[in-house]
Amino acid sequence: MVIGVSTLRISLPVFVAEQHGLFVKHGIDAEVRRFDTAQPLADELGAARIDAGGYVAFPILFRPGASAPKVRVFTAIIEDAAHPLSYLLVKKGSGLRGVAALRGKRIGILPTAAYRRWLEAILRHDGLEPEDVSIVPLAPPLEVDALAGGGLDALFTGDPMATAALARGVAEPATDTPDVPRVLGDPFLFGTFAVTEDFALKHPAPARALADALDEAITMIAADPAVGTAAMKPYVRETERPFVDRYPPARYLRSGEMSATQLDRALELSGTDVRARTVALP
Repeated sequence: MVIGVSTLRISLPVFVAEQHGLFVKHGIDAEVRRFDTAQPLADELGAARIDAGGYVAFPILFRPGASAPKVRVFTAIIEDAAHPLSYLLVKKGSGLRGVAALRGKRIGILPTAAYRRWLEAILRHDGLEPEDVSIVPLAPPLEVDALAGGGLDALFTGDPMATAALARGVAEPATDTPDVPRVLGDPFLFGTFAVTEDFALKHPAPARALADALDEAITMIAADPAVGTAAMKPYVRETERPFVDRYPPARYLRSGEMSATQLDRALELSGTDVRARTVALP
């Protein structure tokens, strides 16, 4: 089974499953392929060039106006006030405070459809239009230095980049609370793990075993968040490794805990016509 993983903090269960031998324990011969962001991972998954992958934000996997990928989803990561995943940051000492202060500014984003969609929702909620700012998609390795060097006025991104920027003293939060759940609902179903429909139908037992392995990894993370961050360390860039221990706890739903109502709401917010009954893992 070829499993894609985005090397972002949202993917902790995959890191734990690989580092702690959970794929092997559940009878899965896994080849794990790494992606800097979830966008190329979702493209590979949609084209069935990999069998499974995650974690990936719902608007990336189910893009508005695009053909729905033939996938089945299970497990999810939640963003809420106590478990931030997306950060709206400004350069430390800039004096910028609040979303309204970003009018006319350059905002760097993680180069995915999800972060653009969410930023546009935040801007509109707080009285701005997307055209009132310059939105700059930027590769993860370039984000922190671009903010530090003045190429950006703000940064809307996730970990490992966000915590590295804060810990290095480059950035400070622009707002008091995680903006995505503030605007789109708390708790917010941020992303998921998916297997191709073809694989799920042809190989139901391995697909179920994959869900079981990730469920076990989530149980380990819930019992001790340090298990997740320790497992992620080998995957992050060397400059970001010293700050991994500063990540806030992450909140996941096991495959049996994600309700159809929650999944439908996440899909609705993604702008797709797909609904839970067609994509939930049998």
